[in-house]
Amino acid sequence: MPRKQAPATQPETTEVQSIQDLLDGVELTEVRTYLLHAERGTYEADDAARIDVAVNHEGTVLEVRCKLTASTGDSELAVDRSAVFTLQRPLSIPASLMGEFVERVGVMTIYPYLREAVFTVASNLGVAPPVMGLLRAGSIKLTPDPDGSATAER
Repeated sequence: MPRKQAPATQPETTEVQSIQDLLDGVELTEVRTYLLHAERGTYEADDAARIDVAVNHEGTVLEVRCKLTASTGDSELAVDRSAVFTLQRPLSIPASLMGEFVERVGVMTIYPYLREAVFTVASNLGVAPPVMGLLRAGSIKLTPDPDGSATAER
């Protein structure tokens, strides 16, 4: 008579109670590049870069993806990169704590990689790279879009 196999058990998901709980159980494990774009032409210069933010959280993976776009007088530049964090165990993260993590940790983590890429693609194109200012704590405030992504206001 065949033996019955026990059903596979899913790891227990714990709800995060504070931002510190989340920070204690997360580690940056990868920086992914989705898009590097530089186009020479005549464009309206924009004083501020725009950052669009998206978050994906599945199991023990938390990805904060940022697309930065900037226009100078002679180029249009775009970089899309993400910071991939690995959680020690599956966590349920309330929306308010997720927003705080994204604003204070996720975007701050990926921003230097965005700046470097904008500088590099502009240099490769042969145009003056825009100077991307420092990103100060508290300067990013997310505004949700209907599609689930967010735009960072500086």
